[in-house]
Amino acid sequence: MILPFSAYVDESMVLARSVYLMAAVLVAPHQADHYRAELRGLLLHRQLRLHWHDENDKRRTQLIEAVAGLQPTGIIILGTGLDPKRQERARRKCMECLLWELGDHHVVDVLFERRDSLLDGRDRKLIVALQGRHAMPPRLRLSWSDPVLEPLLWLPDIIAGAKVLAERGDPRFWSQLEAGMLVREQEIQ
Repeated sequence: MILPFSAYVDESMVLARSVYLMAAVLVAPHQADHYRAELRGLLLHRQLRLHWHDENDKRRTQLIEAVAGLQPTGIIILGTGLDPKRQERARRKCMECLLWELGDHHVVDVLFERRDSLLDGRDRKLIVALQGRHAMPPRLRLSWSDPVLEPLLWLPDIIAGAKVLAERGDPRFWSQLEAGMLVREQEIQ
């Protein structure tokens, strides 16, 4: 019997390359507490969470080495053709593709990084529409959380950040993670 996974999701963009990226890291229930402890152990004094954007190059190297040691698996939806004025459309397209993909990977729970009530509400409306069209697996349970409260949301943030740098021409961080990640391109115009 295959145990169900939980997926932890975050996104990023590369406006210069017209790319919207949504990353999901799959975590088995028996791995979750170990991963959380490892990630909390990387926090600096007074740091509430890990966030790729806030880290310098030396620190990013440390984070990538630690995350690579966890041997994460996951899915990245690389939305191409991003119109910077239509970022929410890009998010919806990537989310739809990701949710379908997660259904093929024994995922039951999907946790997105919380944005704000208006934007999270848009996500929820999309979910209702997808469910109505049978365009997502019915067993998926979706929720949104604050990354300060759930360290497992730091994983897709770090992985998305590494992939964004690779898209900009700097693959050194991504090269340590890509073996466990399935990347799917999705036209989002």
